[in-house]
Amino acid sequence: MRTPKAIRVRVPASSANLGPGFDTLALALGLYLECTLRPSDRPSEKGFSVRVSGEDRAAIPPDESNLTWRAFLRLAGRKALPPRGIALEIANEIPVGKGLGSSAAAIVAGLALANEWLGLAKSREELVQLATEIEGHPDNVAAAAWGGFVVSCQTEDQQVLSVKLRLGAEMDVVLVVPEFQLSTVAARKALPEKYSRQDAVFNLQRVALLLAALSEGRSALFREAMRDRLHQPYRAPLIPGLEEILQLRDVPGLLGVALSGAGPSVLAFCSGHSDKVGAAIVSCFRAKKIEARARRLPMDTVGFVVERMA
Repeated sequence: MRTPKAIRVRVPASSANLGPGFDTLALALGLYLECTLRPSDRPSEKGFSVRVSGEDRAAIPPDESNLTWRAFLRLAGRKALPPRGIALEIANEIPVGKGLGSSAAAIVAGLALANEWLGLAKSREELVQLATEIEGHPDNVAAAAWGGFVVSCQTEDQQVLSVKLRLGAEMDVVLVVPEFQLSTVAARKALPEKYSRQDAVFNLQRVALLLAALSEGRSALFREAMRDRLHQPYRAPLIPGLEEILQLRDVPGLLGVALSGAGPSVLAFCSGHSDKVGAAIVSCFRAKKIEARARRLPMDTVGFVVERMA
């Protein structure tokens, strides 16, 4: 196959869990990682170069440890590199280490670039499977691949199944990002090894209720449906202000609120008044001496997009 002049991929951020759907539910958001791959215009001993710009660029390594580059090589292999090497340009909008699927987006980007670069014609299902093997869980990568609100699981033999849910009502999404990072490893270490049957049933009831409420447009049920006993109570000590945020009630427009992924970002659904919802969440962080940014975001509905420049 003829080597393209350049390939560009755009991959959305994602918010996982959404309260009760631990490692199961995720929503794609209108923040993007954009990566462009082209043959290098100058020889390189390493065979590649990486240039990073945008949000948290200091946290994205421009070397062989770069996650997008590693995912590209996982699928393409070094034999696919042209003689002069490859140049990878990364323009990032997704906060890193904030529970917004930045690693999933990087992995999906690398796999999508390799798939297009070599003309492998792998399906999105196959790319989600490969991305999950690298990431370790399917929720964020499935949302990054498909867009929208996605339910995913792994079978006993580690096959990924995912379904994109049709939402029954429009709603606003408010994202609040505090000015500190929390590693996924630390957030997972905070979780217990075992849960009570009562807590397991509590979450099963609410994740089912949330899916039904989303499908039927029953937004009045979101507040109860987004409650959780499996991960948020254990992560709250790591995220000052989270306990108060999850208890917010009399805020105009607020439908439901949850930790985004492993945190520390927070996602809220609202019916208008997004500025008031964002301000209420920011004030909870500021009461703990933590600055935070609030913004209304669109949902991404298409997942990753690849553009080939012949």
